[in-house]
Amino acid sequence: MSTLKAEICRIEKVETHPNADRLELVQVKGWNCIVSKDTFLEGDLCLYIPIDSILPEELEKRIFGEGSKVKLHKQRIRTIKLRGIISQGLVVKPEEVDIFGAKEGQDFTSQLGIIKYEPPEELPSVYGTCNKIKKRYINSNFHKYTDISNIKNHPNVFENSDWVSITEKAHGTSARFGWVKNEANTIWKKIKKLFGLLPTHEFIVGSHNVQLSYRNKNKYFYDNNVYAKTTIDYDLKNKLKNGEVLYGEIVGKNIQQGYSYGCKEGETKFYAYDVMIDDKWLDVEEFKSFCEERQIPTVPEIYSGFFDMDLVKEFTGGASIIDPIGQPIREGCVVKPLEEKINPCVGRKVLKSINPEYLLLKNGTDFH
Repeated sequence: MSTLKAEICRIEKVETHPNADRLELVQVKGWNCIVSKDTFLEGDLCLYIPIDSILPEELEKRIFGEGSKVKLHKQRIRTIKLRGIISQGLVVKPEEVDIFGAKEGQDFTSQLGIIKYEPPEELPSVYGTCNKIKKRYINSNFHKYTDISNIKNHPNVFENSDWVSITEKAHGTSARFGWVKNEANTIWKKIKKLFGLLPTHEFIVGSHNVQLSYRNKNKYFYDNNVYAKTTIDYDLKNKLKNGEVLYGEIVGKNIQQGYSYGCKEGETKFYAYDVMIDDKWLDVEEFKSFCEERQIPTVPEIYSGFFDMDLVKEFTGGASIIDPIGQPIREGCVVKPLEEKINPCVGRKVLKSINPEYLLLKNGTDFH
């Protein structure tokens, strides 16, 4: 459940800024933020407004003041670096925005008019010409991938006794492919079902949010898009069986600006990161065996062992394992238990950790 929430939080730690006498570092949840010196004490309550928040113009003026030299670009809060130190999010005293008597955990996102930054529309032209399935024809059995929250919002979900797998988070376009139970959601399908001619399953391709149409038996509207290309390049329609849905990342030159992963013009590569069979997620080792057996590439595993937050921080940064020379800034990593688990705070127990250096880039966002 990856959502934006401006909420009342407790200051966990206060430290001096190593390069600025008038600034301090405060820790909120797992985030480090820079504030003016002597603004907060450890244990104080604050309003934490996370990165990728869009503030109303009036709220921005109230926080920074009319004559402030600090200006947000298009009212968006982003990861920044001040005097050589990363700061992620905005920390303010609740009374500065007319919040009084609030309790820890209270959510003021809607009340303050804060909205989530939305990345550019998915399926840009570089991905090829794609024809979306109309909403009324969408197959509800073709599930979207898990919305993964940032581990800094939930630093206590994983415990040191948890055995986890940490994989690289590739920066491309999310994709899904699978044979799912058919639905009689068109007139033609209803007629075929009436006569017992409707196949039990149908093969569908899509991005994270979009299901793509196809024509005849093998053709997609239209053939020159990266999702259809990946289906053909990796023979996914034949490799996958009824009830199996494969999730992964398509990367390539111009898929995401500056992240080609060694691909030439027109070339794309695919790396799987999860598989669902009959609406059930595979455990990590089952997933590895599945992809190895079907000869499907997977995102690189960086680590397998007991959970350690310091290791997560270490593996969040650095160069991409896929292309260490061409991609010196890794997007981040993903942490999941070896066996599937549900957590009351986040739902499916899978969290991401995004590289702050990636978030400093022009198009870097925590909601990719």
